Amino acid sequence: MKFFATILLAALLSGAQTRCYAVSCNCNDWIERQGYCVDYVKERIPTFPVPTKDDMPALQNTGVDNITEGDVAIFTIKNYWHVAYVEKVHRDQHGDATAIDVSEMNFGDTVSFPEFRAKWQAKSKAEWSRALCCGVTENYDRITFREDIPLSTVKQVWSPDDVPSDARRHPFKEAVDKIKEVVNRLMDLTEREL
Repeated sequence: MKFFATILLAALLSGAQTRCYAVSCNCNDWIERQGYCVDYVKERIPTFPVPTKDDMPALQNTGVDNITEGDVAIFTIKNYWHVAYVEKVHRDQHGDATAIDVSEMNFGDTVSFPEFRAKWQAKSKAEWSRALCCGVTENYDRITFREDIPLSTVKQVWSPDDVPSDARRHPFKEAVDKIKEVVNRLMDLTEREL
């Protein structure tokens, strides 16, 4: 299955100009190494579309307040979009999402020249500058975890349960939404009677 996913990803990438959104530098070798955030999310959710910079705003298919485990949180960081896999959703006493825990790749600080030289055995500052232009961070090709990320920092959400080709919502997500609605109504009713 992984072999098929790799072949499919390679075919998709061959038609794409660049996925790191840096128009002024050639990032093809970094794309081939598959250490970007999109590569990790694609591994976790094979149906996740490989976006270009212009595709990102249209990629949103559910509201940030409807985020659930297994969704993709989309952030804007400097001049780049960043995607992360949602591992856990923290909710308040009303059941509303307030924060998330994520797993991701390539989220972090820019890599310093000594770090770049040590990790990639590169001696040229031009190679390092191009890596920075391509959005390579200290956590390129490394899975990391972040916890309690405020929901207000999430720009948009893509959910595999709400893919555009499927007009109906996923039954599990519908059930969760109905339960949330019932709990919210019960809370409202309880507050009125007190």
